Amino acid sequence: MVEAMRFARKKEAVRDAADTVVGHSVEKTLAKCSGVCYNNDRIMQAGRDGMNKKMIYAVEDDEGIGEVYRGAFEDDYDIRLFEDGPSFLEAFRAGKPDIVILDIMLPDMDGYTVLSEIRKLDERIPVIIVSAKSDEISFVKGLNKGADDYIAKPFSILELMARVKTNLRRANLYVSASGGFTVDRNTYRAFYNGKDLGLTLKEYKLLALLLGQTGVTVERETLFRSVWGEDYVGETRTLDMHIATLREKIKEAGGYDAIVTVRGIGYRFETKAK
Repeated sequence: MVEAMRFARKKEAVRDAADTVVGHSVEKTLAKCSGVCYNNDRIMQAGRDGMNKKMIYAVEDDEGIGEVYRGAFEDDYDIRLFEDGPSFLEAFRAGKPDIVILDIMLPDMDGYTVLSEIRKLDERIPVIIVSAKSDEISFVKGLNKGADDYIAKPFSILELMARVKTNLRRANLYVSASGGFTVDRNTYRAFYNGKDLGLTLKEYKLLALLLGQTGVTVERETLFRSVWGEDYVGETRTLDMHIATLREKIKEAGGYDAIVTVRGIGYRFETKAK
């Protein structure tokens, strides 16, 4: 009860502090809302009833800003807050979110180091840096380290919410199948549990086609026509050799044998190892 009242007071204080950064000096904005502007009246309640919420991990050592994040996102998303890099990375290794909001100036481990560790574990999860380091060098460094977006403090919480939606929408270019496989139709890359499989274009097309028909046997003729084209003339074993190489790359990435041979017909993608 006490904690709930404390949170309500914090949320009210932030809401009273500013509508947006427009019309406020940097000093005034920082003093009133710790670098964040929050207008609760303008935040739409999406009402994602009955839907699985996307998970946000936010790494921010300023408790006030963390509570603003919670207040802004908790109705439409699941959100977990972390005050330092090590605790975040421990949770990240145990279960990955859909998107990360990351501060740079953190205790024990700075945000750039955290970002490098994220990219070692997963190359595709969107990361938005939100930092008081607003100089061009910091901005470029963050993007070069693998951030997808960068917002300088002080900022509008509405802008951050819009950036989160935009980055999640871009991430939806990924087509997922249960079992840890994802394919990115935008960059023609494929991943197993976040690890890039390093596929050639034809290997990618084969996996994307099979994954898109999970549990359904795709005939050899269909695979040939879709990947090599109607006019392909060549060794019929080409398909089998590409499948063999694809299986090997999946195995090297720690994956299971998801591609099942259906003799005399074609191949089928399964979401469980048989």
